[in-house]
Amino acid sequence: MRIAITADLHFGHNRLGDEATHLLLQQLRQAPPDLLLLGGDIGTEDHFGDCLQLFRDLPCVRALVPGNHDLWVAEHDRRGNSLAVYQQHLPDLCKSYGYHYLDQAPLLFPKDDLAVVGSINWYDYSWSLERMKAEIPDWQWHLDHKAFTRGRHNDGRFVLWNLDDVRFTARVVAEFERQLTDALGQVGTCIVMTHHPAFHGIGFPRAAPAQGLDELLWEALSGNRGLETVLEKYAEHIALILSGHTHRAAEAMLGPARGLNIGGDYHFKRLLMFDWPAGAIEAFTFGDPNRRR
Repeated sequence: MRIAITADLHFGHNRLGDEATHLLLQQLRQAPPDLLLLGGDIGTEDHFGDCLQLFRDLPCVRALVPGNHDLWVAEHDRRGNSLAVYQQHLPDLCKSYGYHYLDQAPLLFPKDDLAVVGSINWYDYSWSLERMKAEIPDWQWHLDHKAFTRGRHNDGRFVLWNLDDVRFTARVVAEFERQLTDALGQVGTCIVMTHHPAFHGIGFPRAAPAQGLDELLWEALSGNRGLETVLEKYAEHIALILSGHTHRAAEAMLGPARGLNIGGDYHFKRLLMFDWPAGAIEAFTFGDPNRRR
């Protein structure tokens, strides 16, 4: 089985990024995969559907997880609040365009003894909360406002719902574990895809631990220990762990499971081609990572 994997297409965000996405699509049309996986931050508002339409004619199975940008809404948004977008609007769009919405059900390939299990994943600050408490005097204010030294994380402005990050994280982690155990009751091996990094090793790549407010806050807003613990529990049954969000490629092991952050940014895109069950992975870059304009 040939599996094509990309993330952070941010379709409609800028010209260079969309040109790179079209180059990526051109390669897939020349050699169609058996399965296409999109790892979130597909496109805000109507651009989400525009991006799904772009890949719709590929003769393969298509599946995705949404990203945090895909949940951004305005006040009185016609789609509802961010939770309604996550639970209803995006699943409905996926159904209409012929995509499997992984956050609601695993994708099973019984003949290949394989399943794909996915989640947007979220953040509950657990990756750096204790250090923030110890090192940042006004840590609570910075978390509440998602405020860096300069500027804010835009989730604080555009993710609008009657939830907090900790509760939503607990909800998606519990659902992910339920789906993972369900899938492993039917097949022997899973591929895991999340938007926010599934474990710390494929988060923001650093030569040293996070330092200072900005790095600690980015870490706090990037993932959670809960999903990481679930993956550790089932790692021997996981062939590959895939994530996006950071816009930086990374690779690390979680026990016996291989983890990859896909990389790609607003102005260039990356594609991974994974052969199952051989395990070989090829990486391709579209657009110039050094050219932002």
